[in-house]
Amino acid sequence: MTIDDNSYFPRINRSTVTGEKGITILKEIIENNLGWFFRENHLEQDFGIDGYMDIITESGQITGKSIAFQLKSGSSYFTEQNEIGFIFRGERKHLNYYLNLDIPILIILIDLDNKNAFWEVFDGAKTEQAGKNWKMTIPRRNQLNNHSEKKLLKFVGPITDYVSQLESKWKLNQLLQTGSQRIIFRIPKQEILQNKFDFIINALKRVQSTPELILNLKSKIDISFDDYDDDTRELYEITEVKSWIKKLFSRSNCWPYLMALDRASGFLKLAFFCFVPIKEKHIVGHRYKLEFDTKHSSVFVTDLFEKLNDYCEQNGLSEQTNIEISNKIMRYFVHGIQD
Repeated sequence: MTIDDNSYFPRINRSTVTGEKGITILKEIIENNLGWFFRENHLEQDFGIDGYMDIITESGQITGKSIAFQLKSGSSYFTEQNEIGFIFRGERKHLNYYLNLDIPILIILIDLDNKNAFWEVFDGAKTEQAGKNWKMTIPRRNQLNNHSEKKLLKFVGPITDYVSQLESKWKLNQLLQTGSQRIIFRIPKQEILQNKFDFIINALKRVQSTPELILNLKSKIDISFDDYDDDTRELYEITEVKSWIKKLFSRSNCWPYLMALDRASGFLKLAFFCFVPIKEKHIVGHRYKLEFDTKHSSVFVTDLFEKLNDYCEQNGLSEQTNIEISNKIMRYFVHGIQD
């Protein structure tokens, strides 16, 4: 059909037609050769990224892994080349966006005549300055086809079945919340001798990993040092234990909230005597009677109240809970241990 060029009809830019042809070719390669999903960016959302290829497993599962791409189509992009491949020239305004994007980006050139696509992963180290802009080589050997999958997957990392991991975590959370009235972390002697805290810090993070655990494990945690059971000294008299506990105490504000505060509990009582100097120790019957400096004991208890305030604010706990724990601290340290 021939129409006078001066007729009043909408016109389409030739570069738009060329771009659409390139998109059609790339979509076919991605969906038919790779078996992945082609997702095009709308023009108004194109900041140098024309679309994404979403990775799909052979059984059709969407993995959540994606690769972004910038697409250029037409013979003009193949005129400048070297022995290795084709020279792509990019705009400086896209560089920071590319470098900050958390997923890999492919620069793809489409040969419309032969319906071939050539690619390279964008990497700032692969670029060179080109006037006010930049350039990089797109290798001839990187032709996008059904043999490209393994190469491309190296840039997105392993696909993990996180649901199975979460199910295991959920089961443990349920056990922690309902399976015990007291959770005791036993500290290996080697941890103390090596001045290591990873075990207990990670354990405490685990029991505070959800709001539900925090709510259910209030005053249910204790820490023991069973490897020292054969030592005739009290734990607070053992230099490395005392030093270790004082360092541990400074690493968290969870102690007044999580630690048990009843007759059967041990850790906060032990921490108290690690910080508070003992004046005299007497044996009364089968038990020790300890006299200590009340000035230092007041400092320790005040610090517990401050840690409790911080912990409650940090975790959005109510004033009622703060008061409840504060009363437990008073009974435990000031009025004597109550069941």
